[in-house]
Amino acid sequence: MKPAPRSPIADWQAIHAQLAKANLASEAEMRLSPERARAVMDQRARELARVPAAPVSGAKLLELVTFRRSSERFGLESRFVREVFQVREVTPVPGTPDFLIGIANLRGQVLALIDLGNLLGLAESSSGNLSRVVVLGEERAEFGVAVDAVDEVIPLRMDDVLVPQASLAGIGRGYLCGVTKDALIVLDGAVLLQDPRLVIDQDEQVNP
Repeated sequence: MKPAPRSPIADWQAIHAQLAKANLASEAEMRLSPERARAVMDQRARELARVPAAPVSGAKLLELVTFRRSSERFGLESRFVREVFQVREVTPVPGTPDFLIGIANLRGQVLALIDLGNLLGLAESSSGNLSRVVVLGEERAEFGVAVDAVDEVIPLRMDDVLVPQASLAGIGRGYLCGVTKDALIVLDGAVLLQDPRLVIDQDEQVNP
């Protein structure tokens, strides 16, 4: 996964050259007539007024893995994503909640496969499609989320994550950090991993 972009390193040579140029300009202005010096300073003030303010730094930056499910776009912090894999075989589990598609074998480990549409209460779901599975976990793989496609890894400022609008009232808000202006639903990976309903007993085994 691509790391979050680093802040650019200052070009000190260019900065010193710019300062030297400013000093020479100031010395030249001192030799101008008072009227001309005032006109030059007024022009400089107008130019500075047009310079946009520097962006506020210090906001927490998230690194998100983005993916699509049905008609929705989701983002999840990369630190909660262990891998992405394609399911070959899914074993249905009778009597389980509708958000549990079934279980799969991930290199000998039993992994629950979750449908976000049903888990979050979205109106539309496509649980029959298992093109890709995003595996969540920190120390180990805990469960998989069925997705239609994995898009990219992007940086996102935490203060760009907004409170969900009323139109998203049907979604399980407890699983969300929020929504961005371009309708990216940002999931709370920590909350998802703390839900015991989504994790299969790691001592269980299934046949490959």
